[in-house]
Amino acid sequence: MDKPRGFGVEALPLGSLDIEIPFCPHGPTLLFERYYASKEPRKFFVCSVHRNRKGCPFFHWADEPISEEKSQRWMSTFRESQPKINRLKLQSSLVAAQSLPPTQRYYCYQCSILFFESDLMSHSGHFLTKEISDEVLLKPTKLITPVDDRKSQAQFYFSKPFLQLFVRELTRLDYTHVLCVGTPRLHETLSCSETFHSLLLDIDHRYAQFFSVEKFQRFNMFTSHFYEKGGRKVCEEFLTSSPGKVAIVVDPPFGGLATVLAAGLQGLWKMAGGDLTTFLVFPYFMESHVTDTLPSLWMMDYQVTYDNHKHFSDTAKNPSPVRIFTNLPQPGLKLPATKGYRLCVPCNKYVAKQNTHCNTCDSCTSKNGRQYSHCFSCGECVKPGRVHCATCNKCELPDHQCGQKASVGCHVCGSLEHKRRDCPKTKCTPKPSKRKLPGPKQARAKRHKK
Repeated sequence: MDKPRGFGVEALPLGSLDIEIPFCPHGPTLLFERYYASKEPRKFFVCSVHRNRKGCPFFHWADEPISEEKSQRWMSTFRESQPKINRLKLQSSLVAAQSLPPTQRYYCYQCSILFFESDLMSHSGHFLTKEISDEVLLKPTKLITPVDDRKSQAQFYFSKPFLQLFVRELTRLDYTHVLCVGTPRLHETLSCSETFHSLLLDIDHRYAQFFSVEKFQRFNMFTSHFYEKGGRKVCEEFLTSSPGKVAIVVDPPFGGLATVLAAGLQGLWKMAGGDLTTFLVFPYFMESHVTDTLPSLWMMDYQVTYDNHKHFSDTAKNPSPVRIFTNLPQPGLKLPATKGYRLCVPCNKYVAKQNTHCNTCDSCTSKNGRQYSHCFSCGECVKPGRVHCATCNKCELPDHQCGQKASVGCHVCGSLEHKRRDCPKTKCTPKPSKRKLPGPKQARAKRHKK
């Protein structure tokens, strides 16, 4: 099926159209709108988990009707593709595993299942791990092989320094309940503490073997979809029935769109009956996207690191670009001086030592942890290595080519001078075309005919 081409695409809230939301093999799909230079925009549905068509080929134009037969076929495909999970059976199996000595516990990487010595023959020839300790039963991220697909469900686990900082600060701020969305290692750490109660929401079904229904629910953060019956009720009770302070920590795939993440977060806030104290982990260069969609969040200077990420670890050559966005009142989390952070009194927030305060801007302006310098011609602080170009009238790299403009502009009219939200054409919605647009099959047949 052909990919719709144009000069811009944007994710839309699922409530934008009063039609049925189709299901692909991975759950409810996302709604996008493709903008064209010479014709009206057109909406379409694609998979919410895979960010390319190779991972999931599902595609459906939103203006094409969905027949009852097609809807049932999609739903049947979705149900058949889901892992067969019996939570009662898994819970009893976990209790049995906890009562057995480590020498009788096994884990099959080929089947992704925890089993006992009595079932050893059924996994003959598979890659196994034996002697599963009590600690590993409590911390399955040490056992489960992380998914390494950067365009769908890549799994990276928080490093020990970040976990220590977070637990210490949540304790200092008197939080007792934490909703962990896509953060299994943080959930493990909090679950092993007597101070905290945590609930893990994650799309990986393998955690159901190690956590009870009250501790884990399979969840898609991009569509706010609970895969198990009763999952939403478990989450609502956790958020609304907690006697102490509740926080939510979200570590989404970095390829996820900020508008989609914002809709998911707002859905969880609504479930809780109000804005939750939120910690969103995202790269610093996505700051404008995050703050535009979630204005209550601000970016901290803390550099988040991961154990199993080649470039974002504590031992990586360059500093991690991953930051914490939060709605905590400033100064937010108290960052340790031993790790290179200080409190900027004028800004009332903790910043990296290299992030010096600019008296002209009246702010600590660095985003990437390096020291910025103020350019009086531009009227702002710029990254190191940038020099002011009189031709371009802004600071650029010394070897840049003058006159080049960014290729990303307005999704509505195609202009490079403004973004979609500033486009004058967005104030009036064009009338839908009466001509039926050709579907992907007709377009493909037309090309073959040529």
